[in-house]
Amino acid sequence: MTKTEKRLEKALIQQLTQACEALKATCPSFCYLSHTGSMKKLDATLKVQLYCAQPLSKSELSQALVHLNHHLEALSCSLKAHQVNVIIEPTS
Repeated sequence: MTKTEKRLEKALIQQLTQACEALKATCPSFCYLSHTGSMKKLDATLKVQLYCAQPLSKSELSQALVHLNHHLEALSCSLKAHQVNVIIEPTS
């Protein structure tokens, strides 16, 4: 991984952490998120998994996408709906 890719990855993690905090504040069933993607072609390969205690409504999913894209703007990156996957994690 090049220095540029490492800097991009660090910035991506910072932006997704901020998006995660925003989602926790606005979506009660949201727990955490993770991501995958290549730093070489981030815009085309980035995928985000949202882990939630229960399914998100259509409006909650739209709002989550808005939050994510707002924070990813700083990296000149954006997500489309098919790049976001909601995973339901059963609570104990």
